[in-house]
Amino acid sequence: MRYLLAPDSFKESADATEVALAMQRGIVASDPCAQTRLLPLSDGGEGLTLALVNATNGSLRTAQAHDALGRPITATYGFLGPQPGTKQLRTAVIELAAASGIELIAPDERRATLASTFGTGELIMDAIGAGADRIVLGLGGSATTDGGSGLARACGFRFLDAHGSDIPEGGGALNQLDHIAAQDADARAASIPIIMASDVTNPLHGSNGAAQIFGPQKGASPSQVRELASALTAFADAIRRLNGRDVQDVPGAGAAGGSGAGLLGLFNAHAVPGIDLVLELVHGEEGCDWADIVITGEGSIDGQTSHGKVPSGIARLARSCGKPTIAVGGTIKLSADERKDLRSAGIVATFAIAPGAATLPTLLADARANIESTCFSIAGLVSAVSASKSGEITDPHDATL
Repeated sequence: MRYLLAPDSFKESADATEVALAMQRGIVASDPCAQTRLLPLSDGGEGLTLALVNATNGSLRTAQAHDALGRPITATYGFLGPQPGTKQLRTAVIELAAASGIELIAPDERRATLASTFGTGELIMDAIGAGADRIVLGLGGSATTDGGSGLARACGFRFLDAHGSDIPEGGGALNQLDHIAAQDADARAASIPIIMASDVTNPLHGSNGAAQIFGPQKGASPSQVRELASALTAFADAIRRLNGRDVQDVPGAGAAGGSGAGLLGLFNAHAVPGIDLVLELVHGEEGCDWADIVITGEGSIDGQTSHGKVPSGIARLARSCGKPTIAVGGTIKLSADERKDLRSAGIVATFAIAPGAATLPTLLADARANIESTCFSIAGLVSAVSASKSGEITDPHDATL
């Protein structure tokens, strides 16, 4: 039996490569004759850089930057390897989370109105200085709701109040914004093609906007959500006054705390579904053609899983190749209709990895072992069904599941 192991990361417990390796250990322990291929994936959040660098034989690079609260850090990004049959652009791949990510900020330190994407702009400038002709920018996992204004500031844009003074960094300060000055912006940064990889289609404004939907996840209180929503509206108005671009209601503008809006409004950027981009670059169709079964997973299998997430993305590709997909998750929270949506995407079964009641810290610490155990059971079930169909089992007690 050939298994393609194509998971996303399990947030705060294991990256996608670690998840795939745990899956492999469980399957091989259960079925020593099984063949496995590892295809760690990302939909634009954490793990994007490693997934694409490893798949294309690219290279990693480190740079000095600042986290979302302005503290110095060393961050990693990558360059893709050569892509056969394509124009040989030097493509950098950067995760917004590498410098401006929420996992870099302890829960009790998160400041939704102050957090800035400045560090991501520093990585973009470093990549341009290292020869990048194009940038793939993953927009998942941010700690920020500043519309990408910090990122733009690092590239030379200035954000000024009515008196012509620079406003502070952070989303809350955008309520003071009167106009944006672009004359000092780095021409290379403003013109380089930027491909925004994201699974988010939220607009900047409204009940599904960046502040309303994602602000509370980043520590914003109800009053701060209202403050940030107002600030992002002021930011969109300033962009429109600068160059006529209207980013307020564009799908995806709300990604990464509105960073989609800043990128679409001030840079040469366009958005693509992150999982589609990744599957193309890592040759996902070839892997699905090879496999008999695809096993995928993410931290939470829920109502969002069928909307641009890794499990549904790889499942649809596998289904087009005539192959079934099984998903495992740290938790499974699905209504009857949501289960049908996953089935429609090609996921034939879902398995929760938790062995029983436990505290969240324990479940996070034990995630790799629980993934391994779950995949051991899945491989045992698949082997037993396969043997039964081939007539190898004559006594049902010979099959230990």
